[in-house]
Amino acid sequence: MEDASFLTATLSLLCLLAVSCFAYVISKRINFPYTVLLVIIGLLFVPLSKIGFLSFIDDFKLTPEVLFFVFLPVLLFEASYNINYRHLLKSWKTISSLAIFGLLLSTGIISTGLYLILPLVWLEIPFIICFMFGTLISATDPVAVLSIFKSMWAPRRLALLFEGESLFNDWTAVALFLVLLWVILEGWIITGSTYSFWIWSFLSMLFWWIAFWAITWVLFSKVIGCIKNNEEVEIVLTMLLAHLTFILAELITHLVPFLPISGVIATVIASIVIGNYGRYKITPRVEAHMQKFWEFFAFVSNSIVFILLGLILAQIDTEVLKLMPILLITIPIVMVARAVSVYIPIGLINRYKVEEKVPKSWQHLLSWGSLRWALALMMVLMIPGVGDPDYAKLLAFQESVGWAYSYNIKEFLLILTITNILFTLFVKAPTISVIMKRMGVDKLHKLEKFEHEEWKILANFKILEKLNCSYKKAYLTQYEYDELKEKYTAKLNKAVKSMKKILSGKKEDAETLIRRAISLHALGIEKQYLKDLFFYNEIDERNFKYILRKIEKQIERVECEVPQLRKISCSKGDYDFFSNLSLKAYKKKSTDMDAYIRNRARLIITRKVIKELRELSEINFGFETDIFEEVITLYSAFNKTADEKRLKILTRNKTSIMALESKLVNKSLLKLEEKVLKDMYNKEIITPKLFIKFMEEVESEMYSDVKRL
Repeated sequence: MEDASFLTATLSLLCLLAVSCFAYVISKRINFPYTVLLVIIGLLFVPLSKIGFLSFIDDFKLTPEVLFFVFLPVLLFEASYNINYRHLLKSWKTISSLAIFGLLLSTGIISTGLYLILPLVWLEIPFIICFMFGTLISATDPVAVLSIFKSMWAPRRLALLFEGESLFNDWTAVALFLVLLWVILEGWIITGSTYSFWIWSFLSMLFWWIAFWAITWVLFSKVIGCIKNNEEVEIVLTMLLAHLTFILAELITHLVPFLPISGVIATVIASIVIGNYGRYKITPRVEAHMQKFWEFFAFVSNSIVFILLGLILAQIDTEVLKLMPILLITIPIVMVARAVSVYIPIGLINRYKVEEKVPKSWQHLLSWGSLRWALALMMVLMIPGVGDPDYAKLLAFQESVGWAYSYNIKEFLLILTITNILFTLFVKAPTISVIMKRMGVDKLHKLEKFEHEEWKILANFKILEKLNCSYKKAYLTQYEYDELKEKYTAKLNKAVKSMKKILSGKKEDAETLIRRAISLHALGIEKQYLKDLFFYNEIDERNFKYILRKIEKQIERVECEVPQLRKISCSKGDYDFFSNLSLKAYKKKSTDMDAYIRNRARLIITRKVIKELRELSEINFGFETDIFEEVITLYSAFNKTADEKRLKILTRNKTSIMALESKLVNKSLLKLEEKVLKDMYNKEIITPKLFIKFMEEVESEMYSDVKRL
């Protein structure tokens, strides 16, 4: 029987995965949120499971344990991995006001509103129960928000506000909910110690936030630094990190109740630390696969979780019809509370210019786009149910407040929560994209339009070059060549015309826009080739990070419309404290050898920038090429300065530098050897066995100076 149960559960899981794949394809074609479609399919699966030969469909169960300890850490880690902490810190006041003050405001409005209005429909619900519901439903869920919002064209900062609030507001919600649950189970006694307990819970989570940040940074960096060039192990380590931080946080809370910690916050912090600091501890060639791995892992987790959520919702056994009046009251109250909790905090920030202004259209989206599910369900499921050790305490509380309903408190809160989840999934989620289009939030700004047309011009120009080459080699007939040339020439001319339209207007504004775009292009080339040098171990991690931070700061300045090299911050204050601290510490430890490696790298990447910009300047983009020459002149100066510094260091340390150069030249040759090997393998000149053998030899020599286990 156990074997049969395991087999049907496995078959159920595989069936759900297969269906989710088709659902994903359909959702793209009909432009409908994928996760919402999965929930609908889950709801439809329940009647199908009543058919004899399809009875296995619902055998795989989404238990709270599977949701919280298997799938949720994956979704949280993947969502946070690419968050830039510098961008996060620049909006920390807006995010924290929404995550803390906004959540408390929403909780107060919902709990007070329900407590005053429910008696009108003949329901006397204790205030603390209304307060519990207000707490758990006010926290926007990170997984729900990100899974819907991630695929939409939205400004980076707007996406960051959504992500930041959703990832951090459970800090306040969980702390408050745990206190309320503790009050109920301890006999409805509120004293000064109750408030002290909540404050302590809040501060404890703050303390552990810092502790997990430090532990993650130090331990992971040390471990990953010792296993360079072990691809499978490095990827598995990040997976273990995501789950271990979550489980460890929950374990500490369970074993040491007076030191509560949020597993969600712990995993989010671990992911942000690894995404910003740890990713360059990972072997460069592994880092290239890391993103794909986590995207795939998150896709599988999302597919299973949301389709199973539909199955769970359809199987809830509660007297829903009797609660319909409450449901009709609850949803509007929650919506009003969310709106107030967004407009008031952001309105105050905008009025007093505390941080960069949040446009009104963004505020509307923040208000409407508050989605819930996993976090709210998690908190409801914390309440003891039938068979749980503390269920007797819950019954004692119900008796003390005169609870006379056929459903218990947990069932009551569960149905309210489920209803709001359904509303956000079936009403809010599908309409977010419509609202974004109506408000024009998804429209490209001028620089993005410029870059879009620039890409089309460049792509069509390269295609025409390829067509000419193919025609000369007789790969195309005259008819095919003429037809394709006419097609892509028309596309090129159309893109050039669009570019001229974008640049129409004031000459100064057009030149500024062109200069910003070319500067960003040049900085992007710098970043790409710097990563290539790091990939092939021609620059060590410390020097790589030093130059990378410099490039990223220049990108930030250009994006903020200030000169590339002028030391002006985009906002009030420099929030890149950790970056500045590490740069200062690096300068103190920097040696002549470090300086030589940095200047050698700068010499190489600036040379690449100059070469590519010269090629681009020969293309007709619809504007004068003078600005290309300005940027090329700037990078020529960078190149000259780097070469002069390199030569000065060489004269002081000729013997050691020549030994280093010999090693670096050898790495360049190994890079060429690797490319030749891959080309031979792709052409099937060598067998897979030989390819693996040769690649292992090349990689062993390339990373011979890297410490490994």
